[in-house]
Amino acid sequence: MNIEIKVDDITLSTVVAEVVDFDEDGDLVSSGKENTVAHLVAEQIVARLVRDDRYPRLRDKVTEIRDEEIRAAIRPSIVEAVNRPIKKTNGYGEATGQVTTLSEVIVDEARKYMKEPADKYRRENGTVLQQLVRSAVKEAFETEIADAVKQARDMVAAELGDTVSTQIAGAVKAGLKAK
Repeated sequence: MNIEIKVDDITLSTVVAEVVDFDEDGDLVSSGKENTVAHLVAEQIVARLVRDDRYPRLRDKVTEIRDEEIRAAIRPSIVEAVNRPIKKTNGYGEATGQVTTLSEVIVDEARKYMKEPADKYRRENGTVLQQLVRSAVKEAFETEIADAVKQARDMVAAELGDTVSTQIAGAVKAGLKAK
């Protein structure tokens, strides 16, 4: 008696189960999706990874790699979009003026923004650019002045420390001689 068992080739794409869902009445309904060996393997890998203490670092690393790959994939499209010629349009979408590029439009808008008054109701406060320059200069001066004051304070403390210790030592000696 020969018993012959034949097993078909099993690959990652071999269907092993049909996915079912529940409808609003609680009855089983076929979703039309199928689970493959790859789905089951992936579920087991994810379950083991999530239990591992190293999972948060791995998740962050995978997210970082994903973000880098997305940036690399869309970078050519962005460069093309910025440098491709476009026609300016009016508020109705009708072509007006000459052909330009998105980068030129961005530069023009940035120039307009920098020339706008910082406060539209009080123009004496200057433009946005003037406000930015003022705040940068103020911050730089505050940092420099704070450093200079700290150096001066350290020098005075060192100078006074030597003088005060000499005076205290002299007073102690004088007090000991008087006894």
